[in-house]
Order: sequence, then structure tokens, then C-alpha cells
Amino acid sequence: MTDRNATDNVVNLTACVERRQILKGLVLAGVGITSIASFAGRLEAATAEEVAALKIMVQPGLVPEILNKHSIPQFVSAHPGSSVTLEAGSPFQMYTKILAMGRKPFASGGMFNDETAQRGIIDEMWVKFKKENVPNSQAVPDELMTPGGFGIPFHLTPFGIMYNPDRVEKPKSWTDLFNPKYKGRISMRDAYFAAYVAAAMVSGKGLSAEEGVKVWAKYKDNIGYWADSVTSEADMVSRGEVWIAPQWGAWTEQARVQGKNVAFSLPEEGAIRWTGHMQTLVGFSEPMVDITQQYLDTWNSPECQLAWVTEGFFSPASRNVAIPQNLAGNDAVLSADDLVKKTIPYDAAKVSGAIPDLMKQINRELKS
Repeated sequence: MTDRNATDNVVNLTACVERRQILKGLVLAGVGITSIASFAGRLEAATAEEVAALKIMVQPGLVPEILNKHSIPQFVSAHPGSSVTLEAGSPFQMYTKILAMGRKPFASGGMFNDETAQRGIIDEMWVKFKKENVPNSQAVPDELMTPGGFGIPFHLTPFGIMYNPDRVEKPKSWTDLFNPKYKGRISMRDAYFAAYVAAAMVSGKGLSAEEGVKVWAKYKDNIGYWADSVTSEADMVSRGEVWIAPQWGAWTEQARVQGKNVAFSLPEEGAIRWTGHMQTLVGFSEPMVDITQQYLDTWNSPECQLAWVTEGFFSPASRNVAIPQNLAGNDAVLSADDLVKKTIPYDAAKVSGAIPDLMKQINRELKS
């Protein structure tokens, strides 16, 4: 057996053994000094790549549950000795935290929404994915890919209309929200802006959130509640205190299966597209970035993609996952190809830079 064969066998058999013990064993086995020096360098790389302790940022709720069941086990099985710790928080909370830490963030990767994914490009926080690290993600349609070339979608949901089926007929159009019979019966948000983008779209004003706020100023008497969370909004609609709310399909369905009296409608003009984006962060070595990207790619594995659908009512990013029969026809859950056809992307980069002004505009034009 040659020195190279001997060291290769040790790599294969002892990937998780302490580095010093491995090198001592090679000396005792009579392996040459040159080969040992070469092997030591390769072992350091293997340790960084295969036995990484990853910290990953995720959105709270069902996301950590799904990842702990369907993503982390398959990764750890493929990378013995590795570990993945999930830290949950809203995309804006997590982004503010990593931005404050500059080039030394506390986590090497995570999930971000449309606005924070675009802010990260502007602030130069992301590392581009290498194609060879993300084979599962090659099944994501080009039309769904993260604008700007950084990040990869892993689950999505249409932003449409949540309603109480005992109070109203199923809304068919975004313009139904303008009907005077819903005076005081619409719930809106002042810190998420897709409903205003939709209002602008159906009023011939493009996809401008600013223009959408102006449209809603004509119908502000319909607004009876300003929601600050998905849970409180679903509760209000379920109890009939308000009847309709622009809302994400996935979270509407999650509320419905929890027993709340809500349903979801996909407007005929199209829903606004919401995307969860995986990202890897600057400030880490190339081997750590590689292993982080390989972990994040499990989010687009067939097992995990199906779990997003069946356990979270998210829409899959991958074309390789079909919608199960029991969810076929559900407005809240769309295939990757139907997401392309039935949902509308908006300029999240523009919105992310205008959030303070939009909130002031809403306070001025809709709340006063």
C-alpha cells in the first residue's frame, strides 16, 4: 500500500477522530513525513468542511420544527460530527442584528424575506451560492430566483385575501376590498406593504406601494383594524370583528387548521409573491461558506420541500415537488410553475429603502 492510499483510508475511516490522534497513528504506522504533512493540510480542510458547527437564522413558527425534522437529520447524516443550531427571529430582527455586527456576524447563513434579501445586496452582506454546492436548488425556476443574483428561494406563498366565510362570500378581486359594504370591516398593516402594491396594480398605477397608499386613502373608512401580527389578525377575522384582511396564504391555512374560522382567496388579478430566501453571509472562510451552502440546499431537497407543503402550507420552490392531491385546488398552495403564472413579484429593493417614508405616509393619509 502506498503512503497516499494509507492516508486516504485513514480519512475515510476516521473523519470524526481528533486530528492529533490521527497524525500520531500515521507516524506509528510508518507513513512518510512528506505524506503526513500533506495529509495534515487535507485533514484541516476536511475538519472545516465536514465537521462544522453551523448557526443558522430562521423565521419563528413552523420553520424550525420542519427543519429539525426534515433538514438537519439528513445533513448531519451526510456530515458526521457536524451540528446545526437554529436561531429564530423575524427577518428584520435578524438583519438588524447581523448588520450591527458588520463583517463578523454570529451566523453563517439563514432565511430572509424579500426586503431584507435586497437590503443585504445593497449592504454587501451576502456571498453568492456556488452551483456545485446546491444541486437540489437547480430545480427552482429562473422566474422565481432571487433578484440581484444573491440568494436562492426555498419556499414561497401567495399574498392574497383572508376572509371569514360566515360573514362574506369568497372575494374574487383586490377591488372587492374597496366595496363600501365593508366599512370598518377590513384589517390592514402599516409595516408590510404588499396590499398597497396590489391596490396600485389594480388601479393602473403599476406596482408602486406609494401609489397604493394613495389609492387606499379613498377607501380608508373600510379599515377597521391595524394588525401588528398574523395571530391577532387571524383572531379578529375569525371572531368576525373584521371580515377581510390582505394576508399570506400559508399563514391563513395554518390558522384554519388550528380551528380559526378563516379561508383564503387568490385574487383573479394575481397574488403578490412572498419568498423565503436562503443566504450565506460574509465574514466566514470559504470552507465554512461551502458547508453552509450545502446545508441550506437541504431546504430544497425533495423531503424538505414536501414538508413545507404538507406541514406548513407553503408553496414549494422546486419543480421536482408536486402538490399532493388533498391540497390540489387550494388557493394558498401553488406549485412552482403556478407561482410563476399566478403571483406577481414587486420591487422589494425599492420598498426596502422606502419603509420609513411609507410608514409616515400611511400614518398621514390613512390613519389621520
